[in-house]
Amino acid sequence: MSNEKKVIEFLNNNHGYITTAEFLALGINKPLIQKFINEGLIEKVSYGLYMDNSILKDEYYILQKKYPLAIFSYNTALYILNLTNRTPTQIDITVPRDKKVRGNYNIHRVSKKYYNIGIIEAESPNGNPIKIYNAERCICDMLRTEGEFDLELQNRVLDYYFSSKDKNIDLLLEYAEIFNIYEKVNTIVEVMMKW
Repeated sequence: MSNEKKVIEFLNNNHGYITTAEFLALGINKPLIQKFINEGLIEKVSYGLYMDNSILKDEYYILQKKYPLAIFSYNTALYILNLTNRTPTQIDITVPRDKKVRGNYNIHRVSKKYYNIGIIEAESPNGNPIKIYNAERCICDMLRTEGEFDLELQNRVLDYYFSSKDKNIDLLLEYAEIFNIYEKVNTIVEVMMKW
């Protein structure tokens, strides 16, 4: 199989993206990568990351390929989960406190103790697999950091969540306990469940 065919097959099986390390694993050396760029087969999207020239650029997927520990959170996750129709003006991500991330993102840092709570796989707006926090984690984050969310948005998110068939009240209360906002969340649950 020719090198070009190897690359095309890899791109087709990996959402249209390939890293330098993956090129090398295919037995393709760095000078050939530049040749594929020059021929228009791929384009460089970030240091060590390339994409198929025939697909739309997916900022979400690229961000997570660059920073595998970045989890989409807050407004961005709420939007992906269809708990708000407000398109985020800036991408929200959460990372462990000790990790560095460069870029124009709204970066939330948490201790390792809280980092893994509620991570799920979802689809980016372009249909690629990404990691985000689930609805219950997002609601706890929203209620813990009220300054970041206006009241109208909070109410809309809560309305969408409590009318959803996918809500998990037990999990929401479990997370609320972990994040020390149990009383607040329990009161909201009692009010919303009466409707």
